[in-house]
Amino acid sequence: MVFTGTYEHHIDAKLRIAIPSELRSLFQNESAESSKEDRAGLYVTMGENQALCLYTDRGFDRLAEELNDSQMDPDALLEFEQIFYSLSKHREMDKQGRVRLPEDLLEMAGLGKDVVLIGVKDHLQIRDRQDWLASRKELLENNPRLHMNPRRAIGQFKRQSEK
Repeated sequence: MVFTGTYEHHIDAKLRIAIPSELRSLFQNESAESSKEDRAGLYVTMGENQALCLYTDRGFDRLAEELNDSQMDPDALLEFEQIFYSLSKHREMDKQGRVRLPEDLLEMAGLGKDVVLIGVKDHLQIRDRQDWLASRKELLENNPRLHMNPRRAIGQFKRQSEK
């Protein structure tokens, strides 16, 4: 499952965000494959750059498996996992495709009402709308190679890892 796109949204007074229908169907399809529940489950956790991250149940499980194979120092990995998992919360989408976001995580991320949902391959990020627009503009201005063909990026990674 690959998440893409940018969607402008609002966090409502009950701290809920509506997941766009095309993304909601991805969550529900993956959830239906792994359980018999009607509602899709997802994990909300802190991300970098004052963002919240949303992972499907299966995506979160895959991430946990990948962490088992991490090359990170075991003590540093334990510290990371203590923080990461203690700040992660499981949520279900309601019938309208809304997810209630944890108040403590919203405060930690400094998110207000106007946000964007951005697809980041294996998860979604919730970012402050103005911060994301400014950050995206700066990233593209400072590094025009971000527009490169993905096959070129893969080739560069392979050449660097072979050294």
